[in-house]
Amino acid sequence: MHIKKPSRPCQPRGQSLVEFALLLPILLLLVLGAMDFGRMFSTKITLTNAAREGANYLARHPDEYPNTTNTAAVIATEASSLTGYTLAIACSGGCNTGDTATVTLTQGVDLITGGFLQTFGVGSGPLQLSSTVEMMVQ
Repeated sequence: MHIKKPSRPCQPRGQSLVEFALLLPILLLLVLGAMDFGRMFSTKITLTNAAREGANYLARHPDEYPNTTNTAAVIATEASSLTGYTLAIACSGGCNTGDTATVTLTQGVDLITGGFLQTFGVGSGPLQLSSTVEMMVQ
C-alpha cells in the first residue's frame, strides 16, 4: 500500500525576504523613535532637577541676587550631563522674603529620526525642551 505524504501549500520562494524588506523600515522607525523618546525624557528630567536645585538655592540665598554666579554654579553641577543649555534666573520684587525665585532652563535635543520627520514636514531643527521652577524666597 502506498501512503501519500501530506502536501505543503505552495509558497513562492523569497516571499519572507520581501516581507522583511517591507517591514524593516517600520521596525527601524519604531526602535529609533523609542530611543529618541528616551533621550528626550532623560533630558527633561535633568532640566527639571537642575532648575529645581537652582531655584532652591536662590530661594535660600536671596542676598546673592542679582549676582547669580553661585546659583548658576549649582545649576551647572546638577546639569553636568547637558551642554549648550540656556539659563534664565529671575526673582520677583527685590528677592525679599515672600517673593518668587524663578529658574528656567532650555535645551535643544537633536532627534535621531529628525531628518526623516523633516522630510514629511513634521518639525524643523532640534526639539526645544524647557523646564521652569518657581520657589518662594525664605
